[in-house]
Amino acid sequence: MMLAVPYNFQFSISQFFQSSINVALARLVPITLFRYYFYILGIFYLAIRSDLRQRVAAGVCANLPRKEPWPWNFYLLWKTYLGIFEHYFEKMINAYHPTERLERYLCEQSEIHNEGWLMQATLARRGVLMVSGHFGAVEYLPLFLALQGYQPAIIMRFKTARLRQECLARCRQFDVQAIDADQPNAALRALKAVKQGRILITLCDEFTHWRPHRDRYIDVLGRRVQLDRTLDVLYRRYRPASCLGIVKRNKGGFTLHIEPITDGDEPISLAERAWRLLEPYILRFPDQWYQWREVAERLAAYEQQDTPEVLQSSAKGHPQRFEATSAKAGRVVPLCGKGHMAKLLPGPQILGHAA
Repeated sequence: MMLAVPYNFQFSISQFFQSSINVALARLVPITLFRYYFYILGIFYLAIRSDLRQRVAAGVCANLPRKEPWPWNFYLLWKTYLGIFEHYFEKMINAYHPTERLERYLCEQSEIHNEGWLMQATLARRGVLMVSGHFGAVEYLPLFLALQGYQPAIIMRFKTARLRQECLARCRQFDVQAIDADQPNAALRALKAVKQGRILITLCDEFTHWRPHRDRYIDVLGRRVQLDRTLDVLYRRYRPASCLGIVKRNKGGFTLHIEPITDGDEPISLAERAWRLLEPYILRFPDQWYQWREVAERLAAYEQQDTPEVLQSSAKGHPQRFEATSAKAGRVVPLCGKGHMAKLLPGPQILGHAA
């Protein structure tokens, strides 16, 4: 028997996990015990919020090119739910766990793959754009870079005033420049951080914050959508060295994978290249990506259109959708609402945005 959503149960998953008692436990309880506690909480939340559970399932089942027997698909969906719980567990540990224990935990559990490129790029003192996504242990990325001797900067948005206060204090401890997305001139401050030689961490899969090009498109999990121009604006303004930075969860730790994109000498679409590097990670490790609910909500409307012609894309198993040549051609549903084209300098993607 499925549980219905009570009328008074209107907490978002972020608000639910960031309750006062959970904040206190994040400060006191050992990490392993706190993780299992969070899994139990998450299972309870999904049992109550069947709407969220169904949206995540719809996003996973509709966008993965898998034809395995149903036990495998059920196992994959279960791991995806656990990945969501892990995301909020990491958010709480990152903000509220005692500093010394957090520092020891990150140093013991993490490593960097292809660090040579990152060291060379930072030594040039031109700044680095590190593009990431809601993948793996992304919440640990800025503090982990700081512990390795780098100078990161990050744009954040906070669900509560308490979380804002804790995160800003933690960033000051580790020399991480935190840029509040709700404050004026956040984009200009981000550009300034790059010019100062810092590593600016930004995301390419915040679909609700995409500022789409008028006539440029990209294949997103088999859907033909308008390309985000946020990263392209940031890149064109200063031409910093750019890379994809993915913190993949492994058994017993994390690995920061550095995928070089450009040294800043070529006129490219950074948004397009970053997404094409991120998507294979998503298809190979779908349980570590947090945006399946966004995919289900933002791309569902496109499925109702009869305009595109379906062709095979470079991602195995995915159809690539182009505009048809009929009178309805070009009616491609963007991943955000109207009005995003108005600003000359769009706001940067946000890492600390709570769902």
